[in-house]
Amino acid sequence: MPLTDLQGELFRLLASQRDPESYVAGSSPLNRGMARYSGDMDIFHDREERVVSAYLQDCALLEAHGFALEVLRREPACYVVLVRRGDEVTRLEWMVDSDFRFFPTERDALFGYVLHPIDLATNKVGAAIGRREPRDVVDLLTIHDRVLSLGAVVWAAAGKCLGFTPEGMIHEIRRLARYTEADFRRIASDPPLDPVQLMQRLRLVLDEAEAFVLRMPTEKVGVLFLRDGVVVQPDPDRLSEYQMHTGQRRGHWPSTPELFSIL
Repeated sequence: MPLTDLQGELFRLLASQRDPESYVAGSSPLNRGMARYSGDMDIFHDREERVVSAYLQDCALLEAHGFALEVLRREPACYVVLVRRGDEVTRLEWMVDSDFRFFPTERDALFGYVLHPIDLATNKVGAAIGRREPRDVVDLLTIHDRVLSLGAVVWAAAGKCLGFTPEGMIHEIRRLARYTEADFRRIASDPPLDPVQLMQRLRLVLDEAEAFVLRMPTEKVGVLFLRDGVVVQPDPDRLSEYQMHTGQRRGHWPSTPELFSIL
């Protein structure tokens, strides 16, 4: 994701304030290097009390560097401000999130600390089943192309979304994905998006994902599969050939972390 000059400056300034329990999430790190711009910046926390302290410390640092802040929301688990400098403006959010994930948060040169790409991906699927946002179409396709096949992501995400089956999650994404060309034109992107191509690809990817999850054994819902230390979409007929990896509080590395890679 390309960053505006303001967003890049903010992320670099705030990176020193991040740690394994106060980390950047959302679309900014997920779409790094891609075409879509984001209108907001998300900083997640494992504990509610960290949200408050991070909000206060970050705002003090921003004001000390001359940024103008307009508070839009101030609640114990969620703070939202508009950050301005000159004619540029962006939205900055601090919030609490579940600490149940597949991998630990990671150090990052730009953001300080970020959610692991697999957890960014499964969180995005969880968001996409509960809202109508055309930007989710772009992000789901980015996940499929750059992180992990969407079927495997949905399969793992079901472990974070109690009450949903993988098939049900795919159905919800299909049901909500009813967008017009005008909806996509409101998404800032360089180059501009092709709405027809996006929706055609989404339908194809969802069909492939559904075909995969219908072949998987239900007792393994919520599990990731690794081959030679790499997270992959497994062959449902040969699951014994893969290492299984489950989520836990604050995440954990596989038993051979030196071999692990998501790409």
